[in-house]
Amino acid sequence: MFILFFAVWILLNGRFTLETALFGAVISLLLYLFCCRFMHYSLARDLETAKRLPRLISLFFVLVWEIMKAGFALLPYIYGGKKPDPAVVRFKTNIQSDTGRVFLANCITMTPGTITGSLKESEYLVHCLDRSMGQGLEDGVFVKKILRWEEK
Repeated sequence: MFILFFAVWILLNGRFTLETALFGAVISLLLYLFCCRFMHYSLARDLETAKRLPRLISLFFVLVWEIMKAGFALLPYIYGGKKPDPAVVRFKTNIQSDTGRVFLANCITMTPGTITGSLKESEYLVHCLDRSMGQGLEDGVFVKKILRWEEK
């Protein structure tokens, strides 16, 4: 978190000099200590997040790839005159964290042709433009990547 604060300081400052770097380091450290004291951040938590960062980056690239694939899959519906067969799919996952569940809901919604309508506990209600788009959501690539991200 300290590195993020410092990077934002440098980016917003517009130039990198010794004075701005030292002043930014002090301000970033004070802000980080404030977050540790009042927002339950810790160095251990930051190190755990840093260990998971490559998995999160991998998930981001998978999301971009799935968005592109879904966009191309929608072309026959948009330009080819193919009639959609809308469906509402209900499924459960074994994702443990609330962050992971919400992330899955957002990944589904960002993918063209699907919208997460509801998320309660670990049960999702997803509207799909076509019935085929709802197949395999409960054990799809997003679920696998998020479960991998949750691993310690």
